[in-house]
Amino acid sequence: MGDPSGIGPEICLKTLAAPSSTKLPRCVLYGDVVHLHRLAQQLNLPHNPDDWVDTGSLGPYDMATANAAAGQAAYQAIVRATEDAKHGHLAALVTAPISKKALHLAGHLWPGHTELLAHLVNPLEPPPVRMMLVNPQLAVVLDSVHLPLREAIDRLSTAQLVQTIQIAHKAAKERLKLDNPRIAVAALNPHASEDGAFGHEESAVLTPAIKLAKALVPDISVSGPWPADTVFMRAQRLASPAQDFDVVICLYHDQGLIPIKLNGLDQGVNITIGLPFIRTSVDHGTAFDIVGRGLASPKSLQSALNLATTWLS
Repeated sequence: MGDPSGIGPEICLKTLAAPSSTKLPRCVLYGDVVHLHRLAQQLNLPHNPDDWVDTGSLGPYDMATANAAAGQAAYQAIVRATEDAKHGHLAALVTAPISKKALHLAGHLWPGHTELLAHLVNPLEPPPVRMMLVNPQLAVVLDSVHLPLREAIDRLSTAQLVQTIQIAHKAAKERLKLDNPRIAVAALNPHASEDGAFGHEESAVLTPAIKLAKALVPDISVSGPWPADTVFMRAQRLASPAQDFDVVICLYHDQGLIPIKLNGLDQGVNITIGLPFIRTSVDHGTAFDIVGRGLASPKSLQSALNLATTWLS
């Protein structure tokens, strides 16, 4: 259900009430059933509590603001759903947005869903996971996720980038159904540093990672580092005169999120790749500014649900 003080429960209920939901596999909603029932009545939405799993009621919640009770409720829903997915009781996990601040106020100091899910899957040895974002025009994979920009640059390493390339290659084949995915690595510095004129990360970290990835995976098609100001244009599915790349690997959060969100939020989907089960999500936040007004659009969640359903077939 996401954060109950945000729009997560609203878009979940709207998605399940939509006529198109009848064409989907059975969908089970995890969360605070007291809050969900109250909200469904308030929004006058048809609902079926038989398809809800109660993960505990901590409300009523302070709406449209980050608070510990809502953070704990969101956390409990994530934990219960992940356990069921991990043990094969769910075919896929689709998540609504959470508030990182609320999660932290509740004492769960995770940067976001991605890192938390990896921990829940295996607390002793979390699987290496990455965030992939897709929309009808573009697919990107992030080498680092929720880090301050300075720290993301300081942590750049050949070993991690090789792992990111390998995870992206596997996901593009298995999830995007591409026989020979063409992967581009975006540069960190302007003009891909222009032979060292604007930095040395390209020659010291990125180029060695690309060469090593090619040596480790003989059939991989990966190239770069490409200047970030043009690589996304060349990776768009409607690129002119032709699409050169299928996936762009981005070195920090906003490098990948900006081009994805530039095309709008409705069709963008956030995917955690590297988990033992399918996980998709919206590519937007809790939208506290419109909570309680019935204005929240479920389109991104519907896109996430449709994508997960496609992968199940």
